[in-house]
Amino acid sequence: MTLNKKIIIAAVAIGLIGLILGYPTEQGEPMPLSVARQPTAPLPASPVPTEDYYVCPMHPEIIAHEPGNCPICAMELVKKQGGGAVVHNHGDYPTVQLSSTVVHNLGVRTAKVTLGEMRQHIETLGKITRIDTAAKHILTPPIDGRLVYIADKYEGDEIQQGELLFSVASEALFEQERRYQEAALAGDHATTNTMLAELSRQGIDPEQIAKLEAGGKPEFPAEVHAQEEAYVFARRGAVGETVNTGFTVFNLGGNNRIVEVTAEIFERQWGQVEEDQAARMSVRGLPGTIFEGRVIRVEPPVGYTTRSLEVRLKFKTDHPELSQSMFAHINILGTARKDILMVPSDSVIRTSTGEHVVVLREDGLYQPVSVVAGEDAAGMTEIRSGLGEGTTVVVSGQFLIDSESNLQAEFRRMSATPPHAQDH
Repeated sequence: MTLNKKIIIAAVAIGLIGLILGYPTEQGEPMPLSVARQPTAPLPASPVPTEDYYVCPMHPEIIAHEPGNCPICAMELVKKQGGGAVVHNHGDYPTVQLSSTVVHNLGVRTAKVTLGEMRQHIETLGKITRIDTAAKHILTPPIDGRLVYIADKYEGDEIQQGELLFSVASEALFEQERRYQEAALAGDHATTNTMLAELSRQGIDPEQIAKLEAGGKPEFPAEVHAQEEAYVFARRGAVGETVNTGFTVFNLGGNNRIVEVTAEIFERQWGQVEEDQAARMSVRGLPGTIFEGRVIRVEPPVGYTTRSLEVRLKFKTDHPELSQSMFAHINILGTARKDILMVPSDSVIRTSTGEHVVVLREDGLYQPVSVVAGEDAAGMTEIRSGLGEGTTVVVSGQFLIDSESNLQAEFRRMSATPPHAQDH
């Protein structure tokens, strides 16, 4: 390569570098590519104008009552009609002030953050695993003692729901009743609360408890009533006979079939399902038909691959079209949780970065607030942090308000002076 070629290549390279770095101005000084913007404090937002006002198309937070230029970008302010929204800067999310006309046009509705009880319904799929067409109900004494009454019912006789079938008495039961009565009359609520569950388990009903608390003689027998309509399949025992808790006094049959269903729930739902919880079942082939039942067992081991637990349920029905291996939709009424902070589910805005709601502040401004949402149930959403009881949240129209606030937040960040601009 000759010397002339080297000189030409060097000259071209120097020219390109000069073009990239800048070019001479009229004063002979180079103009940098990025012009340092002088920091300008945004004008404070004015109240909602009732007359025409002027706003910067690139910086909507700049509002003036007369024509002029934006102090940030020098663009000409655009004329707007009064009665719109004004944005104020408060915290991470700018607040938005709306006139009554805009509130009406947007259909804004609000609700209060409440503290209450939340009961979640657990939806899952199940399979009918067993149908017992000749189900029997065996009745045994709740305590060891002697039979003091037995209903005059024999094989084939019908029994009505709630009918008294037999009674059992014992000296141990009478002693417990006497101690409960003494505690109740002395106002010892701690002792009565402890003994009440045990007396109920032994067959003492609420009416007998009330008589004990009123001073009645503590010699009430344990009574066993029919839980549903049925007929007597077998009967044993006689008045005065000594019986124990394993002695079958009545064996009852009915027209209902026992349907057992196996379903699965997620690992996180384990604490919400317990034995004897109410449940409902529906089958796709029987639209409009709901079967009532209960949870009879929750299998504790969690599946290693599925991370789910097995739940067994029992339903009583005389419907002839149910058959084994049918799939069913199961709705389990979960355990109630108390003192839960809740908002209507429609008020929660869920995005890829988290959840937030739009709050109506005491000064009449609307502002998005970040929250941590929990479970959903019956149209309500649990709020674990971010709000307090009694706060007013927007239920309808909040998406438009949130979009306006987010837009203004982006403009505010864009208009901020970069740290390195101070050095030019």
